[in-house]
Amino acid sequence: MANGGGPEGGLGGLGGLGGLGGLGGLGGLGGLGGLGGLGGLGGLGGLAATESPLGAESLLTTRDGIVGAPLDLDPNIVQGCCEFPKNLKRLSPEVRASIFMFELGTRVTYSASCDETATAYLWRLDSKPGQPPKVAAKPLVEMTAPTMQQFKDQMGYLSGYADLRQDRAAEILAQLGTPVPFLASIAFVDPARTPFTIELLNTALRFANYNHMRIKYTIAAKRPIEFSPQVQPMIPTPTHGSLPSGHATEAFITARLLWKLLRASGTPQYQQDGVWGEMMMRLASRIAINRTVAGVHFPMDSVAGSLLGLTLADFIHEHCDPTMQDSTSAKFIGTRFDAANDFDWHQLYEAEDDLQPKKSGPNGNPWATTSRKPSKNEVQSGPLEWLWGKAVAEWQDLPCE
Repeated sequence: MANGGGPEGGLGGLGGLGGLGGLGGLGGLGGLGGLGGLGGLGGLGGLAATESPLGAESLLTTRDGIVGAPLDLDPNIVQGCCEFPKNLKRLSPEVRASIFMFELGTRVTYSASCDETATAYLWRLDSKPGQPPKVAAKPLVEMTAPTMQQFKDQMGYLSGYADLRQDRAAEILAQLGTPVPFLASIAFVDPARTPFTIELLNTALRFANYNHMRIKYTIAAKRPIEFSPQVQPMIPTPTHGSLPSGHATEAFITARLLWKLLRASGTPQYQQDGVWGEMMMRLASRIAINRTVAGVHFPMDSVAGSLLGLTLADFIHEHCDPTMQDSTSAKFIGTRFDAANDFDWHQLYEAEDDLQPKKSGPNGNPWATTSRKPSKNEVQSGPLEWLWGKAVAEWQDLPCE
C-alpha cells in the first residue's frame, strides 16, 4: 500500500503521521471552548459566587439596604451604535460565537441528488446590499460519494493501519477533542496570548461541523465496522456517516486558517518558505490518518474531508479579510478515486503559496477540482472582519519603544 507521500503516511514501519484524529467527530462541539476557557471570570474576584442562591439573597438584601430614594436619570445617555463592530469587545465570547456563526451559517445553503451514488452540494449565498438583499447561489463544494466496491477495496488499509494502534493509542484518545491544542505545539497559541485566534479557530470548527454533518447525512457512507467483524475499532464508532471525515475537515480548516493568520501578520519568521504551513498540514494529516488507525474511517473519507476543510477555510478567510479578491469552489468526485491509493494531502494543497491545485488525480480524469474566481460582490462581514483583525494582530511582533 502507498504511504501517502510524506512522513505523515507512515504505513510501513515508519509509523508516520498516522493519527491526529482528534477532531473527535466534534460531537456536540464538546470542548470547543476548551483550549483557553475564554469566558472565565477568573481573576475578577469570584463573581460567579453571586449566581448561587446565597449570592442572590445577598444581592437582594444589599440593594434594600443602599438603594434609597430614586435618582434622576442622566439626560446625556445615548443610544448604542447600530452595526458597530467595536461593540463586540464588550460581549462575552459565547455571545460573539453566536454572532460569528450566524454570519457564516446564513451565507451557505444546501441541496442533494440521489443517483447511483449520492451527491451533496454546498452553495455560497452572495448578496448585494439592499432591503431585502438580492441573493445569488453559487457553487462552494460538490461532493459525490464513491461506490460500495471502492469502500470494500479500501478495507485492506483498515487491517494494515490497525498494526499502529498500540503506538498511537494515547494520541488517538487525546485527539477526540479539538485539534487546537495540537496546533499549539507548532504555533504559539495560548489563551492569554492569542484569545482571538482561539475564537476564530473555534468559529471555524463550529462552521465545519455545521456543514460536514449535513453532507454526511446525504451521503450516508457506511463505517468500516459495518463491513467486517474483524475491524474492531479501538474507540466507539460515531453514529454519523463515514464520508467526509469530520476529523479531517476540522483539522484542515483550522490548520489552514492558522497558517493564513501567520502569513497575514507579516512577521518575518512566518514568511519562511511555507515551513510553518507545511508542519500544520502534516499535523492535520496525522489527525486524519489516525482515524483510520483507530478503525473508524477509510482513507477516502480523509481525502473528502480535507478537501472540504481546505475549501471552507478559504471561504471563511474571504468573509473575514477585506483584501481577499477571489472566491474558491471545489469538487470531489469519489467515483473517480482509485481505491488502491492512500490519503495524501500533498495532492490537495500547496502550503508555501497557500493554494489548492486546479486538479487532483489523473490529468484526464481528476477526482478533485478547485476553481478560484474574482469575487463580484462585497462579501465581507463586519463582525468577522473585526475578529480577523484582532487575531492577525496577535501574531505581529511588538515593536521596541
